Amino acid sequence: MAKNEHKVIGLDIGSAKTTVCVGSTDAQGRIEIHSASMVKTRGVERGVITDLGEVAGCIEEVVKKAENKLHSFQGSKYSRIKNTRINSVFATISGEHILGNNTKAVLNLSNRPVEIGRKDTQRAIDSAKYLSASVDRDVLHALAQEFIVDGYKRIKNPMGIFGTRLGVNLHIISAGASYVKDVVTVINRAGLDVEGVAYSGFATSLSTLTEQEKQAGVILLEMGAGCVNILFFKEGNLQYTGVIPVGGYDITREIARKLNIDLPQAEELKLQYRNAFSNYGDNESTSGEKIIIKKDASNYESINRKQMENIIDKKLDEQLLLIKKDLELAGIISRVKRGVVVCGGMSFMDGIIEKMEKTLGLKVSMGIMRGFVSSSSSLISNIFYSTGIGLIMHALGQKNTDNKKAFATYDIRSKIIAKIREVYEEYF
Repeated sequence: MAKNEHKVIGLDIGSAKTTVCVGSTDAQGRIEIHSASMVKTRGVERGVITDLGEVAGCIEEVVKKAENKLHSFQGSKYSRIKNTRINSVFATISGEHILGNNTKAVLNLSNRPVEIGRKDTQRAIDSAKYLSASVDRDVLHALAQEFIVDGYKRIKNPMGIFGTRLGVNLHIISAGASYVKDVVTVINRAGLDVEGVAYSGFATSLSTLTEQEKQAGVILLEMGAGCVNILFFKEGNLQYTGVIPVGGYDITREIARKLNIDLPQAEELKLQYRNAFSNYGDNESTSGEKIIIKKDASNYESINRKQMENIIDKKLDEQLLLIKKDLELAGIISRVKRGVVVCGGMSFMDGIIEKMEKTLGLKVSMGIMRGFVSSSSSLISNIFYSTGIGLIMHALGQKNTDNKKAFATYDIRSKIIAKIREVYEEYF
């Protein structure tokens, strides 16, 4: 088929893994995930592309795996999806260059009350976006927190309400324009078109947080290989976005430096002994266990397990303190009622929940995916696909609403058509 009709392809290029998820809306209006595939990422560090050729190869590999899974479906029930060819994707972007900020704008409508329409709402949003505009940054998401009509706040949807002044409070997530261009370029190099780009942390929040959590006040910590994404929701709205450039790879590098070994061996040791604090305390029965490390082709040394645990533990302590400092500076901790939801590769370190609760002073729980259906139970339970699935949820949600500008799009033809439509509506 020429295009992904009724289907959305989510591509998540992370520092450690690259995933592709394929989904659509079923007859009951539910989001259904048909396929998900994963490969190890090459050519990305802390969310930033460092080798276009390597990343393009990863994309081609993971797309092929996803297509093969779709083609393996049997029976007429799957005839609509089994012949799918992936030609275009929605993609995520992450990294230290991601910025979140709150802004506001007020629009004078008339001297006398008039009915607020879609164009008024969009003009108010565009005015707030303009105040945060920068030539070197691309706006990924402009999320309305509330509208204010003639001084009355906390309005979710002002359309149909009468007023003379319309204000809006926005949370804007932007990315460095050059980094966005790199993502689009590498996907094009892999032979795919880009339908839209979204912040990875925001996509993850859609598949892991409930509306009740967002209303009460919840922090999402996505702890990946290269970065920690921090998102704070309150009263149903995203109110803070932050990125800290630390992650699992920093622990790997610390093991390599302390033990004077290469990075592949350090990564293997980290994964093997990541349960350094599984009982959150000394364990005499295992602390003296010997670990053999390879120095070179013919030279081996041994250390005890306690030494390895100390290296991992100390580095993780440093990272958790950085997270706590960021939350304190943003004034978030006192506003949280539903605690912290943690996901990402580092969340699988045994005992990290207890350690985070002690450091942050908040209740911490592991992220669980929800809000979609799938024929594969292993897919539903695999939190590594949370970003890709959240991306599909976001894309399908936008296809069913009037807010087509919630995605950063990079198709020139679509931009021209949108501009023509905008001029037509303005004058006719």
